Amino acid sequence: MARGGGKSRPSLQKGLDNEVYHVVDKFLEDQPQSIASLRCGQIYDRIQKSNSSLKRRPKPALESSIERVLAVMIEEFSEEDDDMEPLEGEFGDSNPQPKPSKTVNDLITGTWKNASPAKSTPATSINGEKKSKRGDGDRKAHDEPPKKRLKSSHTEKGANIDISPPTHVSLDDIGGVEDIKRELKQHLVLPLLCPEEYAARNLPIPRGILLHGPPGCGKTVISRAFAAKLGVPFIEILGPSVVSGMSGESERQVREHFEKAKEVAPCLIFIDEIDVIAPKRDTAQSQMEKRIVAQLLISMDSLAMEGNDGKPVIVLAATNRPDAIDPALRRGGRFDSEINMGVPNEITRGQILRALTRNTNIADDVSYEILAKKTSGFVGADLRDLVGKAGTWSMDRYREALEAQAAATETDMDVDLDTKKAVSEVDRSITRLIRRCRDKDATRPAGFEDTSITMEAFDAVFPGIQPSSKREGFTTRPDANWDDVGSLDDVREELNMAIVEPILNAQRYKNVGISAPTGVLLWGPPGCGKTLLAKAVANASEAAFISVKGPELLNKFVGESERAVRQVFMRARSSRPCVVFFDELDALVPRRNDALSEASARVVNTLLTELDGLSEREGIYVIGATNRPDIIDDAMLRPGRLETLLFVGLPKKQDRVAILSALIKKTPIDPLLAHFASDDRCNNFSGADLSSLLRKAGQSTLKRGADRVELQDFERAVGNVRASVGDPIHYERLKKKFATQI
Repeated sequence: MARGGGKSRPSLQKGLDNEVYHVVDKFLEDQPQSIASLRCGQIYDRIQKSNSSLKRRPKPALESSIERVLAVMIEEFSEEDDDMEPLEGEFGDSNPQPKPSKTVNDLITGTWKNASPAKSTPATSINGEKKSKRGDGDRKAHDEPPKKRLKSSHTEKGANIDISPPTHVSLDDIGGVEDIKRELKQHLVLPLLCPEEYAARNLPIPRGILLHGPPGCGKTVISRAFAAKLGVPFIEILGPSVVSGMSGESERQVREHFEKAKEVAPCLIFIDEIDVIAPKRDTAQSQMEKRIVAQLLISMDSLAMEGNDGKPVIVLAATNRPDAIDPALRRGGRFDSEINMGVPNEITRGQILRALTRNTNIADDVSYEILAKKTSGFVGADLRDLVGKAGTWSMDRYREALEAQAAATETDMDVDLDTKKAVSEVDRSITRLIRRCRDKDATRPAGFEDTSITMEAFDAVFPGIQPSSKREGFTTRPDANWDDVGSLDDVREELNMAIVEPILNAQRYKNVGISAPTGVLLWGPPGCGKTLLAKAVANASEAAFISVKGPELLNKFVGESERAVRQVFMRARSSRPCVVFFDELDALVPRRNDALSEASARVVNTLLTELDGLSEREGIYVIGATNRPDIIDDAMLRPGRLETLLFVGLPKKQDRVAILSALIKKTPIDPLLAHFASDDRCNNFSGADLSSLLRKAGQSTLKRGADRVELQDFERAVGNVRASVGDPIHYERLKKKFATQI
């Protein structure tokens, strides 16, 4: 039946529109937002996902009803704003009466009949109950104020964006990052505070600065500290908070933040975790991520001073995944400068500790040098955790002293009373502590007159702290040193010249005019100390240390193995100087031939590229270890990559004595027994075999019921240990081909 041709058609539409109205009303309560931003598709999807009978209605009729209801609601809200009571005297009447408001159902009915909506007439809902204006009935019955309705988004644009600089942090709280402060000073101070100098010289100011580095190294805190020092308007965008499920909402938020920054310029924008909102578009999971990146690119291009009356806006961003950011953001004119904040070295860690304890009472026995040496691999967040836990440990000791003092003053009558009441020991200790804390006149416990944190506190909590860099793939400095390495004097000298000296005394190499060899391959029979040598080198050089087991980088998924190799060197570049140790290197870079799979060949090519001069390798030293040098790809062994090949062979007679002496040094065994290693029965024994000999001698001691290892125990044990290297002649032949003459 045509519209208006009968009375049943308007009635049907009225019922449908009422039901749709309730759906829209409920949608606004569940997801508060401006009505002007609502779309027909959102309500239609909501109806289809519900159990409502509406979803069985024809789609054209349902969409038409939704559009009518949205139009009426928008008109109602705009009229409500006009009907608000004016201020006194605005119309010459001290007590003006507000105009009666229109009800929604009247408005809907009015659109059908092309007539004016009825005024102040209560509407009748579909179930016949009287209903006043939307949402007012129940609230007025309980004398509650009506809910404030959401206004259109354009009226609140940028109104709730905080532009005040931080006040809880200062540059004095940050230590050990003098180079970073110097770079930020260059890029921020004059461009923000004296932009007219750049305009007079017709020079562009920096547009964006990207801070990247491992988690916890201080990217966010130094950004906020600089903003606090500059005192200019500061707008902080937290990456995840921008992402919204509403179509267009994320881009709108980015746009509003940049528009606000241009209004209050000179201004500093800080984007934390920028990789969340600006991932690579070719690997983005949704269209929304691509739109956010595009909006960010456009917004950064709009920050030119000439387009903002000469007022500068600089964007400072932080991430620990710089390679995950879209490349278009990292070109000139957007993020012009990139600053790498790496894992701090020993000197830097000492400076950070001093800054962290600047306002803390520290005992005189605390040695920052010792703490810095022990905290290899710690970043700023780990050192803050160390100081905090040391303070907590001190407070725990003070609490125990208070409890002991309260227990000493407790009378026998109190104990008997608690016993009669069956009070548990924990409850009794709580009561004692509370009573003692409330007694402010009591003397402090003996030994706690000083409130400072002692070195004992740091030593107590240190083993329980795992540095963030270790969770990120780094390894703390190994505890092995040269004293643990018996013999191998020639190999030690070569390693000193190849790795330790270039790190500790880099200026000597510059004075001579040569570059240090950047790669060493330790090869030889299994169990001869190759891994131990690498650990000792890392310890002696005081550099960051990354230990990589060759097979652990291999992954069955295409591209993942190559990505893992690149990730290792990216971490190394973030913490120079750094020693990267590849154990069982032959598993990672086998010789390329027709029999090698394509995936393995790609891994070899990736590692060769990282070791080549095309990648920045200054300050990165690579040590490989293998007992199969003959199957390693020849390209790995050329000069410029692993150019120093050191043979770690089976120890000779005196070398075996030195190795066994180093092993016995860690035990209460008589050091003179180490000479047993010179016995002919120990020929062809590797370092691992001598360690097994010592262990079996100890077992022999336990079997005979003694408490001390003696010569007879070695005599019994040597018959149970066989040489693990089956063919020493094979390695001697390889030595002629591969070993560096030393």
